[in-house]
Amino acid sequence: MPRPNEIARWLREQHDKVKDLSAHLGRQVAAVPHHNVDQWLVNLTDEFERYRAHFEKHMALEQEGGYLAPVLEQRPTLAAEVTHLHAQHGQISQVMTWILSELNGLTSANRLLLRDACARIDTLIEIISEHEEQENLLVSQAFTEEVGTKD
Repeated sequence: MPRPNEIARWLREQHDKVKDLSAHLGRQVAAVPHHNVDQWLVNLTDEFERYRAHFEKHMALEQEGGYLAPVLEQRPTLAAEVTHLHAQHGQISQVMTWILSELNGLTSANRLLLRDACARIDTLIEIISEHEEQENLLVSQAFTEEVGTKD
């Protein structure tokens, strides 16, 4: 089993990469431009596909050897939280697939739908950020020894 500090560092590095990609994507969807919308949509779709592919790979790496297996080995009492976060992976993947499908069906004439897709991407970015914060907290909780006072 990797050492706790190695697990925490690896997870933090992975989450930092996702955070950087999320920030870039968030800037891209901040507003639908008034000019060159077709090219913007092509770029957005390509960028979202890269984001989705990276996150899918990220989730696969997290699940390699069992999702948060070291956490469960250290603190079996966290099984419910691990199960909850693991279930979110499938839901996040499904939302990403829906958004990509929607983006692939849009044109510059679909201004309202473009705004809706951008709002959904923003929401997805928030969901992923919250999910990763929960993972970081869980790893920290599992490998931080409880400090108590002796009477």
